[in-house]
Amino acid sequence: MQALQIEPKNVLALRAAANLYLKNDEHRKALPLLETLVTVTPQSAEAHADLAAVYATKGDHKEAEAEFRRALELRADYFPALAGLGNLLSRAGDDKAAAPLLRKAVQLQPQSYEGHFLLGSTLNRLDQFEEARTELEQASKLGGADDPRVFYQLARAWGGLGKAPERKAALARFSELAKKQNDDEELQRKAAAWIDDARALLQAGDLEKAAARLELAREVKPGDATLLFRLAGLHFDMQRYDAAREYAQAAISISPSTWLYHYLLGLVERSANRLTDARASLETAAKLQATEAPVFNALGEVLMEQGERQAAIAAFEKAVKLAPNDATFRQNLESAKSK
Repeated sequence: MQALQIEPKNVLALRAAANLYLKNDEHRKALPLLETLVTVTPQSAEAHADLAAVYATKGDHKEAEAEFRRALELRADYFPALAGLGNLLSRAGDDKAAAPLLRKAVQLQPQSYEGHFLLGSTLNRLDQFEEARTELEQASKLGGADDPRVFYQLARAWGGLGKAPERKAALARFSELAKKQNDDEELQRKAAAWIDDARALLQAGDLEKAAARLELAREVKPGDATLLFRLAGLHFDMQRYDAAREYAQAAISISPSTWLYHYLLGLVERSANRLTDARASLETAAKLQATEAPVFNALGEVLMEQGERQAAIAAFEKAVKLAPNDATFRQNLESAKSK
């Protein structure tokens, strides 16, 4: 398709207006300008990458990926496109595909803390904790010292390495920075607007876009356990178990006594076929809240899968006692007894 003809000064004006909206997180206003820009300047990697980033915030992952890849076709060494596509793939659960893109981004701009942070987070999810720790410590030195996300991920890396004191210190710094960020009134206003958007999108059944809005809110409210729990639930519903696990664990790190967070983590781990971890989370949920039948039913199902029939029967009996009218719980108990 032939590009539209617009005078250079008008192209510059479009670019300036789009950049202003992007700077102020007004993605809806930036979107039509960027769509025009990629039409009138189809060879601009910058325009394609900026449009991709806005698509990503809207939850339009297919369009975002296409635009990021188009930007990289035009300029293979364009850092925003490499980091953006890597982040997009990682959030979608494809960390193996994301890692080489993010490695290249870090090589291109070794002084960018965002690149090191994204790579470190991805390596955490790949259980490559030593390298993740190195990247995240570098991120903290290069400008991420006030970013709570860096310290949460650093705590995950230390935990994976079995370093409990270092993990505790990183979590303490995460909590301190998160509280400070949560006290910012302007950020609170933006987060509230994104949460309202997410609620409307959920009611419309658009989980993908709702998750994208909550991701934006999380960026400015990293210490909001309820928000993290909502994100975990959404990713669980979309069968993105790595992301769901990460958000559930983050919620637990902030509010470890909330049984619902452990229950959701147990469901995530069971769906990911990590039965030992699922059992531990469900047992914790049961201890914290001994009156929730679904917890005991889920625990019974995990115990059955582990071959512990008698323990499973006891869990199912507890579920039936708490919710005698639930046909599923009764059926699970009868099935366990008959085997």
